[in-house]
Amino acid sequence: MLKTQYRMHPEIRSFPSREFYDEALEDGSGIEDYTSRDWHKYRCFGPFCFFDIQGGKESQPSGSGSWVNYDEVDFVLLLYHKLVSMFPQLKSSSQLAIISPYRYQVKQFQERFKETFGVESQKVVDITTVDGCQGREKDVAIFSCVRANENKSIGFVSDFRRMNVGITRAKSSILVVGSASTLKHDEHWKNLVMSAEKRDNLFKVSKPYISIFSDENLESMKQKPKVEDRGAQPMDVDRQHDNETNALFSNPGDAERGQADDNDYGDGDGDAFDGGFDAD
Repeated sequence: MLKTQYRMHPEIRSFPSREFYDEALEDGSGIEDYTSRDWHKYRCFGPFCFFDIQGGKESQPSGSGSWVNYDEVDFVLLLYHKLVSMFPQLKSSSQLAIISPYRYQVKQFQERFKETFGVESQKVVDITTVDGCQGREKDVAIFSCVRANENKSIGFVSDFRRMNVGITRAKSSILVVGSASTLKHDEHWKNLVMSAEKRDNLFKVSKPYISIFSDENLESMKQKPKVEDRGAQPMDVDRQHDNETNALFSNPGDAERGQADDNDYGDGDGDAFDGGFDAD
């Protein structure tokens, strides 16, 4: 297995390296400088964050076989708007992605995006399923987990291979949105939530959601400036290195990318369909 990655910020790389690769992954020289961004000065927009939506609820539209969480839709669109308002360079489908395991959630993002912002989403943001984002990379990825229930059931969101694909699409920031109390009943998601907690990058979010991004809150979440050795120059990432890193985080169980939408998990026969993988 290739062990050196040249694409992701080290704080993104650290979780999958520990969780899935027995700490085998290493960072290429200069990768932290290459993937550091202006928005990292705020903890809530840092390389690795978890937004714990308090009181959010999942639902399953009749006959859809899929799941949706309207509370997460509301918050994610607010998060997106705050990011692109403060950092306009992110207002591009090549720079920012909104990812979800469920096709119905993706559909809601696309419809609500046009209603809210008056523009087709594909012009300014890449909204896609986990299967649909296979092989892609963005500066920022927002991952909407959807599942939030009292039974603590997350169905095939527990598929660690797609979890790995979803959280490693980001080069500089992965912003996970979900219900910590529900997700923590799965071992891998529990470890992700705990990792965010240990880094002081878990944010409990209650309504009205806009309050978390008030001027006062943002000021309190500013990072203290680091004392850096500016002698090192940002690395020049070779395309071969990008391809090698993508190979590390590919999902061997996925359908061909051209068929991704037709094979998106979260549709069809619901939780009885175990992520599209055969037992092995």
